[in-house]
Amino acid sequence: MQQPLAARRQAQPAGVIETLSAGYSAVNHHLWVLVLPILLDVFLWFGPHVSYSPLVGPAVTHATEWTRQVALGQRRAATTPDYLSPTSLDETRQWLIDRADEANGLALLAWGPIALPSLAALPSPNEDLAFVSGWLDGALLLVASIGVSFLLGGWFYGGLAAASNGVRNGPLAAGRDTPRAVVGVLGLVGAVLGIALLLGLPLLLLIGFTALVSPPVAVLGGALVAAGILFASVYLFFAIDAIFVSNAGPLAAIRRSVAVVRRHLRPSLALIVLTWLILAGMARVWDVLANSLQSPYGVALSIFGNAYIASGLIAAGMIFYVQRTELAS
Repeated sequence: MQQPLAARRQAQPAGVIETLSAGYSAVNHHLWVLVLPILLDVFLWFGPHVSYSPLVGPAVTHATEWTRQVALGQRRAATTPDYLSPTSLDETRQWLIDRADEANGLALLAWGPIALPSLAALPSPNEDLAFVSGWLDGALLLVASIGVSFLLGGWFYGGLAAASNGVRNGPLAAGRDTPRAVVGVLGLVGAVLGIALLLGLPLLLLIGFTALVSPPVAVLGGALVAAGILFASVYLFFAIDAIFVSNAGPLAAIRRSVAVVRRHLRPSLALIVLTWLILAGMARVWDVLANSLQSPYGVALSIFGNAYIASGLIAAGMIFYVQRTELAS
């Protein structure tokens, strides 16, 4: 039963464990949201395997040759780091080509900030390969896959947002607001990338040049960049939730997320760390399960389990955001 808004504002926010339990309770009342990630994984498992290797192979080879000419000239041989040696470059080139052969281009359907929870890395029983041999075809497939990923993810997150607010919306009601929410997410991505390029690009260029002269200093600079990315990830953790739950715009979503984390730092960190740990640990569990049990039972159980666990964690994050936002209002 949905609680009155005034009563919810007067109540103290639940603890992290209670919030996680509330997230799964919300999913239990909106089980239709699980259909989207399950169908996507079934499609990726049984559907065609699209390979970009005809495009990646020549591109990586040309990039390797260019790097060898620029960084491994006779005048620079004495100061060239070990990781730019000819052997390392060739090994990197071969590794990238091998990964391109194994990767399914359609896995981009589960890529993005609001991507559906997916086990796209599971081995597929379908051995038929479809190769993308033209750059135009590859670009069109890339854009189409990412676009569909955003639309499906917007529909999925919209359903979870309704569940987190205690609203009994069905699939059609959740889908009506998908375009607006997707535009908001795209605006958020654009704002974050713009800020990152403005602040991070000069630093990355400096680190790159420093690596040719003093690799230890470059490693320290890289560590500082990683720390900055982690810091930003924590404070922007609830920005997506603000877009779907509060109908906030990109900049307002950033402000709301930063405000929630700043005012409730310890429980926010606890929820974020628990979410990351659970997702990382369960990913290993699904992999073992899929490879241990007889096909298709292991894979099917992994797909259902991953959809449920990940959906509950996302809903828990939204409930955490709702409770802390209402407490401040």
